[in-house]
Amino acid sequence: MEVIAKTLAQFAAGTKYEDLPGDIVQCAKERIIDILSAAMAGASLWEYRNGIIDTSRNMGDSGYSTIMGRKETASFPAAAAINCAYAHSMELDDGHRNAGAHAGAVVIPTALSLAEKLNIDGRHVILAVVIGYDVAYRFARSMSPLLIENGFHPSAVCGTMGAAAVSASLLRLNACQAAKALSLSALFASGLMEITHSGQSSKGAMVGHAAFAGIYSAIMAKNGFSAPEAPFSGMSGLFKAMSDNNVDTAKMLEGLGENYEIKDTYVKLYPTCRHTHAPIEGTVALCSEHNIMAEEVKRVDIGTHQVAFNLTGAAGAPCDIQQARFSTPYCVASALINGTFGIVDLKEENINDGRRAQLSSLIHVYVDKEVASEFPKKRGAKIRIELKNGTSFEKTIYNLKGAPELPVGYMDLCDKFKNMAQVSVSEENIRKICGVVQNFEKLAELSAFMRLLKSTN
Repeated sequence: MEVIAKTLAQFAAGTKYEDLPGDIVQCAKERIIDILSAAMAGASLWEYRNGIIDTSRNMGDSGYSTIMGRKETASFPAAAAINCAYAHSMELDDGHRNAGAHAGAVVIPTALSLAEKLNIDGRHVILAVVIGYDVAYRFARSMSPLLIENGFHPSAVCGTMGAAAVSASLLRLNACQAAKALSLSALFASGLMEITHSGQSSKGAMVGHAAFAGIYSAIMAKNGFSAPEAPFSGMSGLFKAMSDNNVDTAKMLEGLGENYEIKDTYVKLYPTCRHTHAPIEGTVALCSEHNIMAEEVKRVDIGTHQVAFNLTGAAGAPCDIQQARFSTPYCVASALINGTFGIVDLKEENINDGRRAQLSSLIHVYVDKEVASEFPKKRGAKIRIELKNGTSFEKTIYNLKGAPELPVGYMDLCDKFKNMAQVSVSEENIRKICGVVQNFEKLAELSAFMRLLKSTN
């Protein structure tokens, strides 16, 4: 087996909970409560929240595993895929600052659904979560930016290997079996960036497939299936197919087991594409610092990098919730009005609001050379607001709230969870969930905790 699959498999099969530093354990717990927030938002707001369950039923699926924020249940692979789809559907899931991927939406639902099925304790779930983030982000970071440029979606592609690593850990696969699980997952890794241009409503389901595929790969490996010897670096392997064979293997594996990729995760405070966050935050800051009112604005220029421009720079007002989440003009217009951007800004009446449409027409997005030169290490924006009285204000912003350099605390994440979960879950259960996650390593098994995540409304 090639060195990448073999080395990562040894990491997945050989790492123990006791090997994890205390700050990494705490980081994993913060990732869990944050992804639960994203999943709860999807369970109550995603337009296909019912359709994905109906699709599972139509395919003959049945079982007793928890679907977050819902009363329904499903088989554990289907529940993992559905929960993953929920977590990714509202653009509230965390991400890696240098990888262009969202591992948590795949890794955590996979870990929770499989652990619920196998009656696994919280310590092993934390371990599997850390391993899954590490594997997914090492692939995404090493294949960036060619993976995206070649049209492949990092979260769906690299999330598959992350889910396979999670499953290998929880299924207690040995190193040989774990290597086969990772190898097989490369065969099932898929996802296209075209989904960000049209059909965005189904993007969550696309990423959800990664959870299912990762579990499938690990169980296949456990049952003795053969796997390619060089799934990633082979002459027809994943790296050649998706990133022009441009992966530095040594750099990809550097610091494995010492420098955990989960530390470089950012939190999303706005339910939109991450590339809109710098424009939103910069606009909010300028308005606060200079007491700018939306009615005073004549023009706003947003300088960004090429990837952000391609994904979120379309001029004018959006037509639906998916376009709104990927529209820098709409997000900035809403920030001018509200001083922030939240779930309320994705309601149909606000998307169709004439005032926001008029403001959106005043916002111009362009590729700025300075901002572009910092990409992908820094993903920022230059914001310039010109007022009707002729004055103007400008700010360039790279470090966002929720980034590793500006982290938010566990209680902030609990507040986010409460805001997203209150539609589906009782206030009492919300308090219990936040308390349990903070002490997750003490859980003997997950069944009671997973019941708290079911809808009570």
